[in-house]
Amino acid sequence: MKKIICFLMITAFISSCEQPEVGYISDNIHALQDTITVPRGVFMSSVPPAVEGSTYPIEWKITGITDKDGKPTTELQEEHEILIWKKSFDPTTDTTLELAMKKLELSKRASILMNPVSGEFIFTQATKFVVKNNFNINISAKNVRGERQLDKFTHVKLGPFNAVEFPNATRVQTQFVNQTTGALTGALDYQVVNQFDPKIPNVLNGTDKYFSVKKVSDEPKLGIKVKMIVADSKNTPIAPSKVIFFVNGGATLANFHDNTITPEISANGTTFALPAPPFPQYSRTYRDPNDLNRFLMYYLTTNDAYTFDRAAFEAEKGVKPDSFYAPFKDANGNIVVRGYIRWAIKINDSGTYELTMRNPYTIKK
Repeated sequence: MKKIICFLMITAFISSCEQPEVGYISDNIHALQDTITVPRGVFMSSVPPAVEGSTYPIEWKITGITDKDGKPTTELQEEHEILIWKKSFDPTTDTTLELAMKKLELSKRASILMNPVSGEFIFTQATKFVVKNNFNINISAKNVRGERQLDKFTHVKLGPFNAVEFPNATRVQTQFVNQTTGALTGALDYQVVNQFDPKIPNVLNGTDKYFSVKKVSDEPKLGIKVKMIVADSKNTPIAPSKVIFFVNGGATLANFHDNTITPEISANGTTFALPAPPFPQYSRTYRDPNDLNRFLMYYLTTNDAYTFDRAAFEAEKGVKPDSFYAPFKDANGNIVVRGYIRWAIKINDSGTYELTMRNPYTIKK
């Protein structure tokens, strides 16, 4: 009996010395994006993977990349020299070009990186130099419990370089101004809704009726200049002094002027400049970096910038009685209108661009 008890005690002692299993690593770790579509030349990141209960911390690493035919390739991992912002431009602190330049870094970067802690893929502006379009990414995930090799973890598809994006709705309005109450009535509200709006090709080739965005020079090579032109419906620019900030409830809304050190004013427009794209970067109205509203930039025209083109208005909207216009007439019998301008673009390219917005049914005074 003593021998049996002794044997059981020894067995229990040995069992108590065995280390319990620590941690867990799932066999089902997977990407939440089967295909990651990446516009060339733009910084972006993916969503973190699904770890399915695996114990943190997890160490993530790219172990190989193949092209669409399954052949190994290093094209996404080849380094290229790019100029990047370490932090976004902020006019409240970057009051001189020298201060803004301190936020820039000219360095060699690969097109794809992987955050070793979160597992997010990071794509840099170096994708602009990549020739092939489709890649499969192999990775490993490692924690205290073990390691998983995950081949073809996700597919990366590179799209064309979008020099100009339309992340939100760009709008133009011509507004009747009630001379008694100051109330506004829209004569026309025209907009380019987003990146998928079918009007965008016409905006970029200069044939859209109210908007145009065009590159006029490859200079500066690394920096960006953007000239804003506000014009009447005949495409005659008005003086920049007739283009004013939009103040709402006592607060000035976001504008391009906040995205440059010193704007250059000419007879027909205002030019903004940054030492590197993208443009714009700063919004005083929408501060969340993930909020697409941060690209909204607002302006108005003064009430004396335009003469209302009644003939053009009625040709499209139908003849209106004089009583329709009566609330909007000043002491001299002139119909008073103003322009409402809301840009929502993002320029990712260097060089010089011209942005022109034409207010409907207007003639420059």
